[in-house]
Amino acid sequence: MLAGKMLATTSETLAAPIAIAVVADQALTRDALTAVLTESGDVDVLGATTSMEAAEELLREERLQVVLVNLPLAPADGGEPAPGIAFIRTAKAQRPDVGVLSLKRSVDEPLLRAALDAGADACCLVTTPVARLRQAIAAVAAGATWLDPEISRVLLRPKERPTLPHLSPRERAILALIVDGCSNAEIAAQLGCATATIHTHILRLFKKLGVRHRVTAAVVALRAGLV
Repeated sequence: MLAGKMLATTSETLAAPIAIAVVADQALTRDALTAVLTESGDVDVLGATTSMEAAEELLREERLQVVLVNLPLAPADGGEPAPGIAFIRTAKAQRPDVGVLSLKRSVDEPLLRAALDAGADACCLVTTPVARLRQAIAAVAAGATWLDPEISRVLLRPKERPTLPHLSPRERAILALIVDGCSNAEIAAQLGCATATIHTHILRLFKKLGVRHRVTAAVVALRAGLV
């Protein structure tokens, strides 16, 4: 009986819903996302808001795993930082353990790149099918990255081939594992070295590629044929 009880407890732990927050500039979007994501029970919405003050409060929720951000990514006329970019940076600075999924109403390459450069771990459209949106949330909660197919087609479409940086065999191996969505610890385990060493390699790699985040590095790698 005890073994059966322990097995049940383990199963419940594995099936625990992912704790998320929804931050949107429109109440309709906020309410629609909350409604569709709570239907299956695999997601627990800790809070949903259109207020930046309330959004920053949600970042303090200990259980928070993923935050969905549907805020403008274009700068205001007065040159102020776009609310979406500012909030993504704030979220990654305050809670680096929380995944950020940026939601866009349309495909706009410069704005998508701005979200990724700000630190977003995933990008989807608000029109993305709910089943795929749940897959993106699960991937980000697990520490992976995610680009929705519609967005990948734009970001990865062929362009004039840039001058490629010289990468060592080790850097190429690390880059390939980043593209596969591996964390620093997973890369260290596969390559048989310390996590701190991998962190140093990745910083050098980002500098060579001219990027600041893993998703952007993956985009550059795939577009340039580096992996």
